[in-house]
Amino acid sequence: MRAVRQLAYGEPLVVEDISDPVAEAGEVLVEVAFGAVNPLDAWISAGSVAAAGPLPRTPGCEGVGRTADGRRVGFRGAGLGLVRDGAWAERVAVPADALAVIPDGCDDRDAAALGIPGVTALDCLDRAEVGDGSTVLVLGASGGVSTIAMQLARTRGARVIAQTTSPNRVGQVSRHADEVIVAEADMLEEAVREVAPDGVDVILDPLAGAFAAPCVRLLAANGALVLYGASAGPEFAFGPQEMYRKNARVIGYSGLPVAPAATARSMESLYALVAAGTLETVIADELPLERADEALTRVRENRAGGKLLLRP
Repeated sequence: MRAVRQLAYGEPLVVEDISDPVAEAGEVLVEVAFGAVNPLDAWISAGSVAAAGPLPRTPGCEGVGRTADGRRVGFRGAGLGLVRDGAWAERVAVPADALAVIPDGCDDRDAAALGIPGVTALDCLDRAEVGDGSTVLVLGASGGVSTIAMQLARTRGARVIAQTTSPNRVGQVSRHADEVIVAEADMLEEAVREVAPDGVDVILDPLAGAFAAPCVRLLAANGALVLYGASAGPEFAFGPQEMYRKNARVIGYSGLPVAPAATARSMESLYALVAAGTLETVIADELPLERADEALTRVRENRAGGKLLLRP
């Protein structure tokens, strides 16, 4: 079968003919329809994820396809693309507990766009206990996780304030937000307080860096900041009084420690929302396996414009 192969970290990917995978006990062989491309794949390819296993290896932490018994399934995690061969291939062996069944009304493309960003958005909202009446500030609102998080928050009755640093992205972001602000870190607090003078209940933050201090100041009493990335810088510094005087919380989130079965259940709940017409995805492009390097470059340079999918 044809598969993308990572032969060395930091070097171009290649497409090779390799032996078909063999499903071991507790695994299921999946004929891949689409492999999704995520920032995590770019970090793994660059060799910056310490937990990654030996090479050569097929990348791709998530994808969708069909099992031998005809089920359409999505899958992510369980070491795929990290310590075992992943989804950027014609076929992949997947641990059975990592499979999420795709219902009628949700097509393969939408399902492929929901694994990592969708579950991240859902889990972050759950950890912050976002519900009816919450005011949620979503940073980096044009990103994949943020686009889904804004939709999910509004289905829960929350008010959504979206932040972007690019005026060109206001139209895209405004579809799923009640207010949109364009602000770098140094103007964030002022811009948010113009629309939420008393601060916000929850902040979803993939940025960190210089955004940390103003975000903490913006939290209302008993508020929660969920940190799930650091694209604006590796530091996260703030005045402790801003936290303990408000009984506020900073919550870290990563999907890596989440059990595959729990992730699969979350994916199925997201597929159901797509099927019901209450959640939509933004898919920028479908590319053949031979253009996997191009896809990673677009993700690294923030030029994806939506979800990128690889088609075997």
